[in-house]
Amino acid sequence: MTPVRLRLSRLTAFGLILGQALGWNSWSGSVLAQSANGAVRPALPTPVSASSLIGLEQPPQMVPPLSKPAVPNVSTPSNLNLNRANDGKGQLSDLIQLYQEAAFSDPVLNAARFNYQASKELYWQGFSLLMPQAVATPGGTRYYQHGVNNTSVSSNAGNSRVFDQKSYTVTLTQPVFNIAALELFKQGDLNTKLADMRFFSAQQDLILRVSQAYFDALTSQDNVALYQNKKSLIKQQLDAAQAKFDAGLATIVDVNTAQAALDLANSQEITAQADLIVKRGALEQLVGRPVGAIKPLVKNAKIEGVLKDPRSKSKDSKGNPIAESVNPLLPPGQTLDDWIQQAENANFNVLGGQLSLNLAESTYRGAQALNYPTINLVGTSGYNTSNGTPNSYTPSNTNVYNNTVALQMTIPLVSGGYASSVIRQNAALVDVAKANYDNLRRTAAQNTRTAFTGFYGGLASVKAYEAAERSSSSALESSKLGFEVGTLINLDVLIALDTLINTQSLLHQARYNTILNAIKLKAHAAALTDEDLIAINSLLR
Repeated sequence: MTPVRLRLSRLTAFGLILGQALGWNSWSGSVLAQSANGAVRPALPTPVSASSLIGLEQPPQMVPPLSKPAVPNVSTPSNLNLNRANDGKGQLSDLIQLYQEAAFSDPVLNAARFNYQASKELYWQGFSLLMPQAVATPGGTRYYQHGVNNTSVSSNAGNSRVFDQKSYTVTLTQPVFNIAALELFKQGDLNTKLADMRFFSAQQDLILRVSQAYFDALTSQDNVALYQNKKSLIKQQLDAAQAKFDAGLATIVDVNTAQAALDLANSQEITAQADLIVKRGALEQLVGRPVGAIKPLVKNAKIEGVLKDPRSKSKDSKGNPIAESVNPLLPPGQTLDDWIQQAENANFNVLGGQLSLNLAESTYRGAQALNYPTINLVGTSGYNTSNGTPNSYTPSNTNVYNNTVALQMTIPLVSGGYASSVIRQNAALVDVAKANYDNLRRTAAQNTRTAFTGFYGGLASVKAYEAAERSSSSALESSKLGFEVGTLINLDVLIALDTLINTQSLLHQARYNTILNAIKLKAHAAALTDEDLIAINSLLR
């Protein structure tokens, strides 16, 4: 299948900016994506199979900060010190900066990195079982003999003697036929590949966790600004209502209504400030240091009107064109089925499940090998020297070299039912691994479906909320004008103001959720790299 990028030029301006940030550019003829450095790359990654994961030494797509310590010596402005810490020049933190720091300070990723290093040794441990094994057995014995009654052990005075025996033996064993050892070697190889998958998944999960925490904090940061702006507008409306009341043009009801709205806005701001502390704390947990204000989304990432979209050809039951859809008509290679197929074949968790299944099958074969004979080639070389023997009382000196070569076979006969029990146990564990693998495939497909519909539904939601924001802003201005001329009461203005603030909050959330769903969509298809995070970071100012 030749992957083809979706035609974002026919979507919305916000979709275009986001698509360019993720490397989704449209070209005539075949639609390809470009990376940040301009290199053409396919829309979907090359499908990966468990058999191709051999010799993975370096984790992919790690971008360490250049000449930058994991935890800077200079503290960053934090909500705990009212942004007055020694923050250098008070620069705002951005997404890629926090990701780079988290890549070296996040405990979850560090644990995965150390586990990756430790698990690589499982391959060599399994390989050693097939290699020759050599052992040396030196020994030395001193005898003290004393004869009693009529037994004469020596002509020396006291009827006693002392003599020594010394020896050493070197044994070399080479497995010739040992199915159990061969399966253990395969298991070590599979465990190493499984560690690769888990480490790759941990790196990808870090991108998701940093992005989620960043945009959660950005949402709370925007909410604080919105409620502060809401308080300012309500305060203006309260002053206007008070002035009209003092002039006898309005009732005390308008003043009390505005005052109640102002008190409610104060409580909303307090709640938003508390939520901001929690959300910044989630970022601090990842990077290991206080995090102050962060860069917001660029303001020009807005939809300007409705652009021509192939999805507008879709119609509802009444024949009216549908401009937006959560499952749009897309070029081949970018449809929902294409993404699901990619996730089912290349998702890191799915590949890990496939490796776990292969590992369970190898363990089952190893259990069956408990009933198989083993053949070893054994060679020994030894040397014995002594100046006496325990059962011969005649003094003598001996020096003997012994060299042997043997082919030894071991045939298991009866194990008391142990071997049969282990075989049945591992047969059941194979069925468990199959069920888990099937569940991982279904989970990857569902997560991909959720991210896909969330992304395209998010594009539609952003456009709808932008239209609602313009309408709410016009409604607020009309309500203010109506209040000034006396055709509306103050409550009408406050309702219009509350609608505008809520619409702006929902608009911000829709934008961030759309970006997050785009990241998740590529993650579920094993196509997410830190280059995508760098591209998203370019949308922050």
